[in-house]
Amino acid sequence: MPNPPQHRPSLLHSLILGSALLAASPSAPGEVTGSFILNGDGTITYFYEVNNLTGAFDISLWSLEFDFLTPDWDTLDTFSGGEVSVPNSLWFADAGIPVSGASAQDFLSLDPAGDVLAGAVLAGFSFTSSLPPGRVTYHEFSATGDSVSGTTIGPTAVVPEASTWVAALALGTVAGSLVLRRRQQTSTLS
Repeated sequence: MPNPPQHRPSLLHSLILGSALLAASPSAPGEVTGSFILNGDGTITYFYEVNNLTGAFDISLWSLEFDFLTPDWDTLDTFSGGEVSVPNSLWFADAGIPVSGASAQDFLSLDPAGDVLAGAVLAGFSFTSSLPPGRVTYHEFSATGDSVSGTTIGPTAVVPEASTWVAALALGTVAGSLVLRRRQQTSTLS
C-alpha cells in the first residue's frame, strides 16, 4: 500500500487532528483503531488497523457501519478497481450489509493465512471520503461465528454536538498556546 501523502498541515489542522485522535478510544481486545488526515482538498483519508493483540479469536471479517445510505467512495478494494486500500491480496473490500446502520464497508480475509490472528495487529486499511469524522460502529467476526463490536472514528453524516466541538477546540487552543509559549521561551533563551 502506498504511504499517505506527506505534507505539513496547518496548526489548526494539527489541533483538530490531535483532538480527534485524543477522542479515539485506546486499544483493547479485537479493536479497530481509526485515524484520519485532512487532504487539503476537502477530502479526508481514514486509516484503520485491527488490533487483536489480546483478542480471543482470529478475525476473518470486519465491517464499519455508517449513518448514510451511500458511501461517497468506490467500496471495492484497489485490487478490484475500487478506492479502498487493504493490507495485501489476501483481503477483499466491498460494500457490506449493515447490522444496524444505513450502509457498511466490509473487509474480508480470502484465506485463513490472511486472518488477523489472536495476538497480532494488521494495519493498511484505508479509503478517502468528503464526509467529516465522527463515531462509527465496527463489527469483527471469526470464521466460526465469534463476534465483537465497538466504535472508532470514521466518516459520518451526523454533525457532532456543539459541546463536543467546543471541548475539542478548547483542548486544541490549550495545546496550541502551550506549544507557542514553549517556542517563545526557547527563542528568548537563544
